[in-house]
Amino acid sequence: MYGPVIQGKLVRLRPPRAEDAEVMITWFDDLEVTRFIMRRHPPSIEEEKAWLENLAKDPNVIQWVVEFQGAPVGTTSIMLIDWRNGHGMTGTIIGDKAVWGKGLARELMQLRAEYAFMQLPLRKLKSGYVDGNEASARAQAAAGYREAGRWRRDQFVDGEWRDLVLTELMREDWEKARV
Repeated sequence: MYGPVIQGKLVRLRPPRAEDAEVMITWFDDLEVTRFIMRRHPPSIEEEKAWLENLAKDPNVIQWVVEFQGAPVGTTSIMLIDWRNGHGMTGTIIGDKAVWGKGLARELMQLRAEYAFMQLPLRKLKSGYVDGNEASARAQAAAGYREAGRWRRDQFVDGEWRDLVLTELMREDWEKARV
């Protein structure tokens, strides 16, 4: 399913639109953008549209487009939601390199957490990053995520095997940080 519109100071999270697919596929043309994510090859426009359509139907996914200054620059989601046990896996891609380093990921993660803990019955958000992805590590830490473990030599990046650092944000820790 798609998430509701959430306005932050820097970013706006909004439901994806079919026309977003044309911008989204361009993000995967750049190896620097895809360096730390699972997807290596650009999807076709048909694949991207089908992906968006499938997300809209999935009750265990909440997906947003990330807008900065009125333009789509990335996506974020809570996926694999386990409603019974109250947790979901989060993910983000900022595909427009021109906005890297501006604090967008930190803010969108904070907005996403607020939605998960104030509007949904979730008690934990799980995430992770490939060791060496310093931008993701900083953004997650700034949003309150803490390292929960590692899968050693799990991801092949730049010709070497790297750890996948597992992180989590617990509702009670998030609540304490808000005071």
